[in-house]
Amino acid sequence: MNQKTSKDPVEDARRHVCERVDELASILVEASHSIHSNPELNFEEHHAHELLTGILESQGLRVERGACGLSTAFRSDVGEEGPIIAVLCEYDALPVIGHACGHNIIATAGIGAGLAAAAVARDLGGRIRILGTPAEEGGGGKVIMAERGAFEDVAAAMMVHPADADLENITSLAIQQCEVTYEGHAAHAAAAPEQGRNALDAMVLGYMNVAALR
Repeated sequence: MNQKTSKDPVEDARRHVCERVDELASILVEASHSIHSNPELNFEEHHAHELLTGILESQGLRVERGACGLSTAFRSDVGEEGPIIAVLCEYDALPVIGHACGHNIIATAGIGAGLAAAAVARDLGGRIRILGTPAEEGGGGKVIMAERGAFEDVAAAMMVHPADADLENITSLAIQQCEVTYEGHAAHAAAAPEQGRNALDAMVLGYMNVAALR
């Protein structure tokens, strides 16, 4: 590793992180390809779990396998004091079509980022928590892990998602599913239209306004 230092500790840390990623690149790419070739549905990601935890352990990190009571979740903490930054890894696939959302890339990018950050965490006074979060494609793995304390005392949590374009920022922070029921009220359309309430009209207006927010 290049040991060249500067008077700027942040710049030194940035250089160290980049060098660490370069060192790990071939391992990460091979792991990404392996996960892609072995797609696993939510809560069944045993190949990915063993592969990713094995990489962390091979790099000297202690790993809690089966974290939060989930057989395919994992957790690894580095550092002893300072704010905790969590790096999330997703690795489940979709039925039939496999890794269409690139979770193989999300997983290995998270492992690489976590290992690279861990290399400077102690010097900079922070802590890194690498979390393997199963069942993103339905199943709510992160919700279960949050309820069981995986994000306790975490100052910030981050992950990356592959796309077919470069994105400087993204506006959505979370997604909440909900069901909406529109209820109408029958009335004579000619004699007393003011007493009626058309549920279909309300639904169409709701759809148009939601679509306009995109």
